[in-house]
Amino acid sequence: MIIAITDRKISAKHEFLEQIEEIANGSPDMIILREKDLSEPEYRHLAVECARICGYHNVDFCVNTFIKTAQHINNGRIQISFGSLTANAKMLKEFDEVWVSVHSLEEAVEAKRIGATHLIFGNVFETSCKPGAEGKGLKELADVCRAVDIPVFAVGGIDIVNSPMVMETGCAGICIRSLLMGSGNPAETILFLRRGLGEENKN
Repeated sequence: MIIAITDRKISAKHEFLEQIEEIANGSPDMIILREKDLSEPEYRHLAVECARICGYHNVDFCVNTFIKTAQHINNGRIQISFGSLTANAKMLKEFDEVWVSVHSLEEAVEAKRIGATHLIFGNVFETSCKPGAEGKGLKELADVCRAVDIPVFAVGGIDIVNSPMVMETGCAGICIRSLLMGSGNPAETILFLRRGLGEENKN
């Protein structure tokens, strides 16, 4: 599975929603709207538009951070930090899918216990999203995958070359940010990723 994570600050197109449209046209399995530096009203406006685009292209959509926005647009899927999971465990029970970002084996196990349905583990490799943060590496990713019985997705510095090695750890898929947001042809980039993962016939 290929999950696209947004970052309007590195969008190849000046119009952010045009980049989202082109990514969705490439049929990733899901798009996570990660613009968490926005105010909630600003984020909600983008979420409505992104959900519409994803719906048109039959791509799953996920709200990041803003739980009330996910409730407002009737999206049963939310992606949050480990800290937010522990602080909002009761409120999150109404969601069908709770995607939680974790950065250690201990967090992964605890997140699953509290109620996470999916985990995003990283950063696997060094990434511009977290400059100076050393990559966790493939071994720790594999350890997390073995330790929990829910899907684990890898994030951080993943590209066309290293993605097959990432998938060999037993993870359920990869999360891609800069490779897609900065691409002038994200649909083609997704195709190349799928070929590398042996998913040419996914869509």
